[in-house]
Amino acid sequence: MTEITGKQKRQPGPHAGHRQRMRRRVRQYGADNLADHELLEVLLYAMLPRVDTNLLAHQLLQRFGSFSRVLEADYDGLLEVPGIGENTAFMLTLLPALFRRYQLDRTSQRRVFGSTGAFRQYVCDLFIGETHEVLYLICLNAGMRVLNSVRLFEGDIGSVGVSVEEIVRAAKRQRARNVVLAHNHPGGTLKVSREDFDLTRRLLPALAKAGVNLVEHLVVAGDKTFSFAEHNYMYALREEAQDIFAPADEEL
Repeated sequence: MTEITGKQKRQPGPHAGHRQRMRRRVRQYGADNLADHELLEVLLYAMLPRVDTNLLAHQLLQRFGSFSRVLEADYDGLLEVPGIGENTAFMLTLLPALFRRYQLDRTSQRRVFGSTGAFRQYVCDLFIGETHEVLYLICLNAGMRVLNSVRLFEGDIGSVGVSVEEIVRAAKRQRARNVVLAHNHPGGTLKVSREDFDLTRRLLPALAKAGVNLVEHLVVAGDKTFSFAEHNYMYALREEAQDIFAPADEEL
């Protein structure tokens, strides 16, 4: 799709000076008072300096249904909208990752895992804008402070064959003493699958052998989470794997 970036002459009329008025409005009152189409319009100014982005914003919202879905749209889908070219499509698909990085950078240096409840928002922020199933390993030090959140796998977690060995290597690279496993269900359901249990069951003893404690496994759907620990599944799985941690019986 060809992007409309030509140097059209400014046309006099009721829309003359519209961008300047919009910028002045944002500076004076902030962007929170803008409607979705207005915020998207202003966002497109930097990408399309000489295009009617008000019309384009309306077309994007009509095509995808909401502001968030515009930002979650894939590159090829954006190119199907008349007036959206490669540069604009690229920049729009970059924004969710930018938001995630902002949220995590803003909170991670002081984030301590004191309880699952207090940690939920941090975990939900990891998945802002994600439209596919993604697995994160949140690495913590001995004091339960966040060291890093490592994005390990993307796809259908139940079918891609998540490597327990790779998760253990990631924890060791970060010198983690404790870790939290987190993955999302983009479909919106918090129902835990057999694969979710199986991964946790295999990972817990593998990490323990490396001197790393698996504290929690969280499933995320939007702003909601399902906690393995709060439902006592972590305790049950540790009990199940107790023979792995116990020393071998001495021979008589």
